[in-house]
Amino acid sequence: MKKNKKNFQILVIFLLLLPYQIFSEENIEPKGEEQNRKRLHIYSTPYTLNRYKYSSFRKRTEDFDLNVLLGITNKFFVGFTYNIGEKSDSNYSFAHKSYIDYRQIGEFSNSRYGEYFMFRTQYFFYDNFYGSLNAGVEKGFTKEEKYFIYIGRNIEYQPFSKITTFSNRFFGTMGIGYRKEFFENFIMGIEFEYGIINSGKIKDHYTFDPVYFNGFPLKYIQDLYFGNQYKMGNSEFSVISFYAGIAL
Repeated sequence: MKKNKKNFQILVIFLLLLPYQIFSEENIEPKGEEQNRKRLHIYSTPYTLNRYKYSSFRKRTEDFDLNVLLGITNKFFVGFTYNIGEKSDSNYSFAHKSYIDYRQIGEFSNSRYGEYFMFRTQYFFYDNFYGSLNAGVEKGFTKEEKYFIYIGRNIEYQPFSKITTFSNRFFGTMGIGYRKEFFENFIMGIEFEYGIINSGKIKDHYTFDPVYFNGFPLKYIQDLYFGNQYKMGNSEFSVISFYAGIAL
């Protein structure tokens, strides 16, 4: 009788502990899986929202960049971002008139611009939320302007050109983001970054025929008087990026 009672007590205790054990395992295992991140994250940013302090023509193009990050630890990742920028282009458009009686057309061309490289660090401080500190450099480029004038039905080409050289620009950002792995090898995330980019150096080089213009071209005199329209100070900016990629 005593033996049966003892066995019954053991059975009751086992039945009471079993749900607790199952509940504990369910809590621990998902948490462990969530923390076990893949070591290599590769993703691209198909869509961004950005805002600059100055309405500058020279803005970083965050869309369609390549990001590669390697997990040094389960929480700390380092890597880089590369953006190819905008391809070189050339077009004709109406320029500001230098002479009242003539209609002036300008040929404007750019070398590749907006290309940049950024070194990234990310630390997952809670679950899939991370903070980031980043530093990068944007490659310089050139702009060229050539002008010619319509005079009646004839076209008179002006022996004048202006080449503006933009130096490399350095920038840094800090941000906060959320990135999660899906189906083992897919990742999606969103990140907000705030940064500062310096103005860089801008130089103008003019080529013209002083005999044709009987001295200095009016365009050259206007630039000396009003200054270069592209010269600006350092700019603050913010970026919200949505990205997706793979984890290996």
